Amino acid sequence: MASLFSKDPAARPPVPRYGKERIQQEIEHLKNRSSVRTAQEKKRSLAQFISCAVVFAFLGLYFMDPFLYAYHKNSAIKTYLYLHSYGSEQKAGALAATGILSETEVHDLNRKQGAFQDYFSTPQRAEEAANSTIDFMNGLQALRLGQYEHLNPIGKLRYILFVRFGLPPPRYWDALNPSPSLEN
Repeated sequence: MASLFSKDPAARPPVPRYGKERIQQEIEHLKNRSSVRTAQEKKRSLAQFISCAVVFAFLGLYFMDPFLYAYHKNSAIKTYLYLHSYGSEQKAGALAATGILSETEVHDLNRKQGAFQDYFSTPQRAEEAANSTIDFMNGLQALRLGQYEHLNPIGKLRYILFVRFGLPPPRYWDALNPSPSLEN
Protein backbone atom coordinates (compact mmCIF):
# COMPACT_ATOMS: atom_id res chain seq x y z
CA MET A 1 0.00 0.00 0.00
CA ALA A 2 1.38 3.39 -0.99
CA SER A 3 1.79 6.22 1.48
CA LEU A 4 -0.86 8.92 1.53
CA PHE A 5 1.86 11.57 1.62
CA SER A 6 3.93 10.52 -1.35
CA LYS A 7 3.35 11.90 -4.82
CA ASP A 8 4.21 10.30 -8.05
CA PRO A 9 7.14 12.25 -9.51
CA ALA A 10 6.06 11.38 -13.03
CA ALA A 11 2.71 13.14 -12.47
CA ARG A 12 4.43 16.54 -12.17
CA PRO A 13 4.96 18.48 -15.39
CA PRO A 14 8.62 18.76 -16.40
CA VAL A 15 10.22 22.15 -15.61
CA PRO A 16 13.02 23.45 -17.81
CA ARG A 17 16.45 23.34 -16.22
CA TYR A 18 16.99 27.13 -16.15
CA GLY A 19 13.36 28.13 -16.29
CA LYS A 20 11.86 31.04 -14.41
CA GLU A 21 9.37 28.67 -12.84
CA ARG A 22 12.16 27.10 -10.76
CA ILE A 23 12.97 30.35 -9.00
CA GLN A 24 9.55 32.00 -9.02
CA GLN A 25 9.08 31.61 -5.27
CA GLU A 26 12.49 33.20 -4.60
CA ILE A 27 11.68 36.14 -6.87
CA GLU A 28 8.38 36.73 -5.07
CA HIS A 29 10.17 36.53 -1.73
CA LEU A 30 12.72 39.18 -2.78
CA LYS A 31 9.96 41.51 -4.01
CA ASN A 32 8.33 41.30 -0.58
CA ARG A 33 9.37 44.23 1.63
CA SER A 34 9.80 42.06 4.71
CA SER A 35 12.53 40.12 2.97
CA VAL A 36 15.59 39.33 5.01
CA ARG A 37 17.85 40.70 2.34
CA THR A 38 16.62 44.29 2.42
CA ALA A 39 18.94 46.81 4.06
CA GLN A 40 16.09 48.76 5.65
CA GLU A 41 15.12 45.86 7.88
CA LYS A 42 18.75 45.40 8.89
CA LYS A 43 18.98 49.05 9.94
CA ARG A 44 15.78 48.74 11.90
CA SER A 45 17.00 45.63 13.69
CA LEU A 46 20.31 47.36 14.48
CA ALA A 47 18.40 50.32 15.93
CA GLN A 48 16.31 47.94 18.02
CA PHE A 49 19.45 46.19 19.27
CA ILE A 50 21.10 49.49 20.18
CA SER A 51 17.99 50.76 21.97
CA CYS A 52 17.72 47.49 23.94
CA ALA A 53 21.41 47.71 24.84
CA VAL A 54 20.96 51.30 26.07
CA VAL A 55 17.95 50.31 28.19
CA PHE A 56 19.85 47.38 29.72
CA ALA A 57 22.85 49.65 30.37
CA PHE A 58 20.61 52.12 32.24
CA LEU A 59 19.07 49.30 34.26
CA GLY A 60 22.52 47.87 34.97
CA LEU A 61 23.82 51.23 36.16
CA TYR A 62 20.76 51.73 38.36
CA PHE A 63 20.70 48.27 39.94
CA MET A 64 24.44 47.57 40.22
CA ASP A 65 24.82 48.58 43.87
CA PRO A 66 22.95 45.67 45.48
CA PHE A 67 25.09 43.17 43.60
CA LEU A 68 28.37 44.99 44.26
CA TYR A 69 27.37 45.52 47.89
CA ALA A 70 26.77 41.77 48.34
CA TYR A 71 30.13 41.00 46.72
CA HIS A 72 31.99 43.50 48.89
CA LYS A 73 30.17 42.37 52.02
CA ASN A 74 31.23 38.78 51.41
CA SER A 75 34.78 40.00 50.91
CA ALA A 76 34.51 42.23 54.00
CA ILE A 77 33.52 39.28 56.19
CA LYS A 78 36.57 37.25 55.14
CA THR A 79 38.84 40.27 55.29
CA TYR A 80 37.64 41.29 58.74
CA LEU A 81 38.13 37.77 60.08
CA TYR A 82 41.66 37.64 58.69
CA LEU A 83 42.66 41.12 59.80
CA HIS A 84 41.13 40.70 63.25
CA SER A 85 42.99 37.44 63.82
CA TYR A 86 46.26 37.81 61.89
CA GLY A 87 46.58 41.31 60.53
CA SER A 88 46.09 44.89 61.55
CA GLU A 89 43.35 45.50 64.08
CA GLN A 90 43.33 49.15 63.01
CA LYS A 91 42.51 48.21 59.40
CA ALA A 92 39.82 45.78 60.62
CA GLY A 93 38.31 48.64 62.66
CA ALA A 94 38.38 50.92 59.61
CA LEU A 95 36.60 48.22 57.60
CA ALA A 96 33.91 47.84 60.26
CA ALA A 97 33.53 51.63 60.49
CA THR A 98 32.42 51.86 56.86
CA GLY A 99 29.05 50.43 57.81
CA ILE A 100 29.19 47.38 55.58
CA LEU A 101 29.12 45.22 58.70
CA SER A 102 26.56 45.94 61.42
CA GLU A 103 27.56 46.05 65.08
CA THR A 104 26.01 42.64 65.75
CA GLU A 105 27.87 41.16 62.78
CA VAL A 106 31.16 42.61 64.05
CA HIS A 107 30.42 41.20 67.50
CA ASP A 108 29.66 37.77 65.98
CA LEU A 109 32.81 37.89 63.86
CA ASN A 110 34.92 38.81 66.90
CA ARG A 111 33.72 35.67 68.69
CA LYS A 112 34.27 33.40 65.71
CA GLN A 113 37.21 30.98 65.91
CA GLY A 114 38.85 29.18 63.01
CA ALA A 115 41.70 28.93 60.55
CA PHE A 116 41.28 32.27 58.82
CA GLN A 117 44.86 32.44 57.54
CA ASP A 118 43.68 30.45 54.51
CA TYR A 119 41.62 33.42 53.30
CA PHE A 120 44.65 35.44 52.17
CA SER A 121 48.22 34.53 51.36
CA THR A 122 49.71 37.64 53.00
CA PRO A 123 48.47 40.45 55.25
CA GLN A 124 49.13 42.90 52.39
CA ARG A 125 46.54 41.12 50.23
CA ALA A 126 44.03 41.36 53.06
CA GLU A 127 44.73 45.07 53.43
CA GLU A 128 44.28 45.54 49.67
CA ALA A 129 40.89 43.79 49.88
CA ALA A 130 39.98 45.98 52.85
CA ASN A 131 41.01 49.11 50.93
CA SER A 132 38.87 48.02 47.97
CA THR A 133 35.83 47.56 50.20
CA ILE A 134 36.48 50.85 52.01
CA ASP A 135 36.76 52.68 48.65
CA PHE A 136 33.51 51.11 47.46
CA MET A 137 31.66 52.14 50.62
CA ASN A 138 33.10 55.67 50.47
CA GLY A 139 31.96 55.96 46.83
CA LEU A 140 28.52 54.66 47.74
CA GLN A 141 28.26 57.18 50.59
CA ALA A 142 29.46 60.02 48.33
CA LEU A 143 26.82 59.08 45.76
CA ARG A 144 24.10 59.12 48.43
CA LEU A 145 25.23 62.48 49.81
CA GLY A 146 25.69 64.03 46.36
CA GLN A 147 29.41 64.71 46.76
CA TYR A 148 30.13 64.84 43.06
CA GLU A 149 33.85 65.67 43.35
CA HIS A 150 34.55 62.47 45.38
CA LEU A 151 33.01 60.09 42.82
CA ASN A 152 34.77 57.93 40.24
CA PRO A 153 33.73 58.32 36.56
CA ILE A 154 30.98 55.68 36.78
CA GLY A 155 29.73 57.24 40.01
CA LYS A 156 29.63 60.64 38.33
CA LEU A 157 27.63 59.20 35.43
CA ARG A 158 25.20 57.57 37.87
CA TYR A 159 24.89 60.83 39.78
CA ILE A 160 24.06 62.74 36.59
CA LEU A 161 21.58 60.11 35.37
CA PHE A 162 19.77 59.24 38.58
CA VAL A 163 20.62 61.07 41.81
CA ARG A 164 20.42 64.55 40.34
CA PHE A 165 16.84 63.82 39.28
CA GLY A 166 15.84 62.46 42.69
CA LEU A 167 16.09 58.75 41.84
CA PRO A 168 18.70 57.33 44.21
CA PRO A 169 19.71 53.77 43.27
CA PRO A 170 19.02 51.02 45.81
CA ARG A 171 21.91 50.40 48.19
CA TYR A 172 21.43 46.74 49.04
CA TRP A 173 18.90 43.94 49.03
CA ASP A 174 18.68 41.68 52.06
CA ALA A 175 18.13 38.61 49.88
CA LEU A 176 21.59 39.04 48.31
CA ASN A 177 23.57 39.92 51.41
CA PRO A 178 25.61 37.24 53.12
CA SER A 179 25.53 37.15 56.87
CA PRO A 180 28.30 35.78 59.02
CA SER A 181 27.29 32.64 60.85
CA LEU A 182 28.94 31.30 63.95
CA GLU A 183 29.46 27.92 62.31
CA ASN A 184 32.65 27.12 60.42
